[in-house]
Amino acid sequence: MSDDTDGRVGRITRSAVNFGDHGRAEYHEAPRASAADGTTAELLEAVRTLRDHLRLLTATDDTAGLDGELAVVQGEIERTGRADPARLGRLRMRLETAAAAVAGLASTAAVVQVIAQLAG
Repeated sequence: MSDDTDGRVGRITRSAVNFGDHGRAEYHEAPRASAADGTTAELLEAVRTLRDHLRLLTATDDTAGLDGELAVVQGEIERTGRADPARLGRLRMRLETAAAAVAGLASTAAVVQVIAQLAG
């Protein structure tokens, strides 16, 4: 390590790291949304698309809150392969709150439709 650092490491992803003389590096990856779970994979794609489209809008508190909730859902699906129903309920409420700001985005409707499918 160079003299400019204090030995801290920020965030490491998709890596195996070993420290110490007897350390052991192991790599474990969380399951992804499987092809068998097409609805969850569809939700993940719709969430990613909506997040991309939100960047085209002028940021407001509503769009920032929606993007934050979308990021949490996206991360949860990427880590566990599914989205918690309670989390989807919060996302649905965020979508309703930001409806006026995002109404013109077709990707909004896609997210709402997939949430409805998952909710049954």
